[in-house]
Amino acid sequence: MNTMEFERDRPIFLQIKSAVKERIVRREIKKELPTIRGLAVELGVNPNTVARAYRELETEGIIGSRVGKGTWVIPEALQEIRKEMIEDIIDKFLNNLHSIGLDSKEIKEILEGINDRDI
Repeated sequence: MNTMEFERDRPIFLQIKSAVKERIVRREIKKELPTIRGLAVELGVNPNTVARAYRELETEGIIGSRVGKGTWVIPEALQEIRKEMIEDIIDKFLNNLHSIGLDSKEIKEILEGINDRDI
């Protein structure tokens, strides 16, 4: 994960949680996650912060862990994480278009025009 630039207005553990999810979707983390202590050192944060992010990911069913066995990705969670990320991207995209004054009809026209392009 190397260095991260943390946002001031959002708790660090949530930013770490999001970054781990993103790395799972990108398949940068395929099975085993870094240790709590290792990731904390890498990011320059308190190990309790990483532990809290990992606990939330485990509660959501994204990762599993066992003392002495490490922390791993639950393979079945990949599709759900991907779906969640796609929905977040689409929501931000639509909100940005609405914020510049476009209505739903205009957005649909733009999207139909994009559909005619080679992507």
